[in-house]
Amino acid sequence: MDQRYSPVQDVRRHHRRLVLRSLRDDGPQPRADLARRLGLSATTMTKVVGQLLDEGLVAEGAVEGVGQRVGRPSTGIQIRADARHVIGVQVGAGTVQLGLCDLRAQVRRSASFAFDLAAESPEQVVARIAEAASGLSADVPADRLLGIGVAAPGPVDPAHRRNVLSVNLGWREVAFADLLEAALGVPTVVDHNVRSMALAESRYGETEGADPLLYVYVRTGVGAGLVIGGRPFRPGAYGVTELGHLRVLEKGRPCACGATGCLETVVSEPYIAEQLGRRPSNPLAELPEALLDDLVDHLTTGLASAVNLLNPELIMLGGIFRPAPEPVFDRVRAALRAKAFPVLRDMVRVERPTLGGDAGVVGGASVALDCFLYEGRTCG
Repeated sequence: MDQRYSPVQDVRRHHRRLVLRSLRDDGPQPRADLARRLGLSATTMTKVVGQLLDEGLVAEGAVEGVGQRVGRPSTGIQIRADARHVIGVQVGAGTVQLGLCDLRAQVRRSASFAFDLAAESPEQVVARIAEAASGLSADVPADRLLGIGVAAPGPVDPAHRRNVLSVNLGWREVAFADLLEAALGVPTVVDHNVRSMALAESRYGETEGADPLLYVYVRTGVGAGLVIGGRPFRPGAYGVTELGHLRVLEKGRPCACGATGCLETVVSEPYIAEQLGRRPSNPLAELPEALLDDLVDHLTTGLASAVNLLNPELIMLGGIFRPAPEPVFDRVRAALRAKAFPVLRDMVRVERPTLGGDAGVVGGASVALDCFLYEGRTCG
């Protein structure tokens, strides 16, 4: 907690976040309905809304479909999505995607670049991120850019400022926040890339309120992120949920992590490319039946462990699964149902992500919005 704030100021900040979160999650509302929903007095609501109006974060206007008066729209409060911005960054194996996003995590402008893992250091890549971010936000006033959220591959430090280890990139202790803040003068927060995607789907995707939500991303490896009760699940010191490093084969292939038989050694884009002798554009649509059967078998062995331990209501399969034909998803659903604990089989859904190719960028933006506006508890 920032020691510059008094207890009274902390209460005001708490009320402010309550109002903003309710408007984000439940949409525009009349003041009276908002006060009842949050258990706040009319006086407190007037003060909070007044402050938010002064800052330009919300607006008042006619709200259709809510309120008591039949045939006449009520005057409600709603978030002004374009009042502030954040930059979401997704770092992948040889690629970076960035997006300038509004207060609903909608991507307004985007940029991307490829980098050479062998020739460019992490610091050089971060310098390129800073340059691209500067270009995206060139016309955004400094006081309207809340911060930057980096969705990084691998565990991050407890303060959410460093990528501690990225096995597939070979990076260690990359100080994203320090470097970007020094280059741009903009607050920066870092989180695990797939956990960021899970948060983005939970906050802004079409998930029908599924809880818990498990996001599994298959590409260079197999990453996983979990949201429980609307909060990102961050266990232990580094908050890792390493589904890709579950052992699924007793005498399996060596993994980049140093173990053998890990899930991602037999369920990943590099493995599929090796088996096909080429890098396919849509890997799961081009696999021979026998290889697809093996891949689904290994994947669902890992997913069944996650279902039995974590009881997710929804599993979202992203990465190479996002463009996969629906019959591939049907195979996964059937195989998982056969392996999951009986009472859990009918409770879990397996679907493709709803945020499309922007999932990582929106993930980074979601982390930044939580940190710098809606939650304020995940920053370093």
